Amino acid sequence: MDSSAEKSNKDSDTEPKFYSMLYNQLPDKRKVLLILAQILALLFLYTTLYGILGSDALPGSEIFALFFLFVSAHILGKLFIFIKLPRLIGMLVAGFLFRNLPFIPYFDHLSTLGPMTLRNLTFVIILFKAGLGLDSKMLKTLKFIVLRLTFMPCAVETVIASVTSHFLLDMPWTWAYMLGFMLSAVSSAVTVPGLLEYKDKSMGIKKGIPTLVIAASSLDDIVAITGFTIMFTITLSKGDNIWLLLLKGIFEPVGGMALGALFGVILWVLPSSLSTSVGMFLSHRLEVAGIGPMMCLVLAFVASLDWEKHILQLEKIERVIDVMWITLEPFLFSLMGAELSLKTLKSNIGFTILSILISLTFRIITVMVVCIGGGFNFKEKIFITVSWIPKATVQAAVGSQALDYVIAHGLSEELKIHAEKILAAAVLSILLTAPAGAALIDILGPYCLSDDSKSESEDKEKKTSSDQNA
Repeated sequence: MDSSAEKSNKDSDTEPKFYSMLYNQLPDKRKVLLILAQILALLFLYTTLYGILGSDALPGSEIFALFFLFVSAHILGKLFIFIKLPRLIGMLVAGFLFRNLPFIPYFDHLSTLGPMTLRNLTFVIILFKAGLGLDSKMLKTLKFIVLRLTFMPCAVETVIASVTSHFLLDMPWTWAYMLGFMLSAVSSAVTVPGLLEYKDKSMGIKKGIPTLVIAASSLDDIVAITGFTIMFTITLSKGDNIWLLLLKGIFEPVGGMALGALFGVILWVLPSSLSTSVGMFLSHRLEVAGIGPMMCLVLAFVASLDWEKHILQLEKIERVIDVMWITLEPFLFSLMGAELSLKTLKSNIGFTILSILISLTFRIITVMVVCIGGGFNFKEKIFITVSWIPKATVQAAVGSQALDYVIAHGLSEELKIHAEKILAAAVLSILLTAPAGAALIDILGPYCLSDDSKSESEDKEKKTSSDQNA
């Protein structure tokens, strides 16, 4: 009798604990109302689109396909936050399902121009946010480590990926190096937003880790794109003006840096409302010309050197950029997920995955070696290394370029096979590294980065007191 009574008491004790734990996992009333408000806003938005565009906004149109993709990505992003995973993984999954589920017929309704424009515009916003988020003092202190992190991991991964793909995938050296440069780019779209969140929370800022990763990852993309463009030209050009094209590929980043610095200084004297719109417009237009990524990054950084003297103006600009990012983020990651087609993974999947993993392993080792002497502890080195894993932005942008060129120009079947291998490598690299890298950045950040909020507030108090004394 006593044992049964004790058992019933234990059960009654555990039941309230279980229900309280379950209750704590549920969203509060405010969050539920916010979600309902967002659903109503989306319904009103679609109703407005239908009222303006009529049949062009109905199922079967590109507008409806993009709207469906946006809503799906937004919902899955919220669900993944609920299960303690980064929302961008949910958005990637939404795009992947949108492309590959047979009962969702809307992917074929997308044109090439619409998604490409959205991706390019969002990439510009990411680079603009990255430029605004750079700490000039820390960048000056860490300049040599930034350069080492920009070039050395990219070079090592390119060489290793090229060698492994040459022998494992039976690709000619020029095609292998094209694949190597494509794989070597880290995804700014995945790393930059997470690092900016940690910067806003004053985590790791004392040693400049957010600035280091943001600057080096953005420059890494530019180096990889330049290398890919050069190898693409060497491999597929018929010899017309090849040296001119090579020089163009080499000097585009330099031109972007010069133009970014020039327009950044010009934006010092423009009103804040004009400076944001003009800077974004010019960066977006020049991104198509090949110099945009470097220009956008440098433009935002140089402009912020003056804007940070006027805190209210800078905060206003950052709010505008944040609203644009929140609006376009579901498009970016869902369209990246939609690049993952199961049909492209025909053959050599095992050797392609092996090539990606081998080159990524060498990249991780190189990042650890490069961080030696930078004043980072072991946990911080682990976090910096993890930040160098995700691949998505460049791979989604250039992965299909070789295949598109081969098909458009009616080149041989052999070249088409090599181009399909590059596309398969791009798809697999996104599938393997983007979700894993995003999750690791989100999970390891609080454990590996120090909380420097107290020291930052003390520095601000000292600066305020010194200004008052002056």
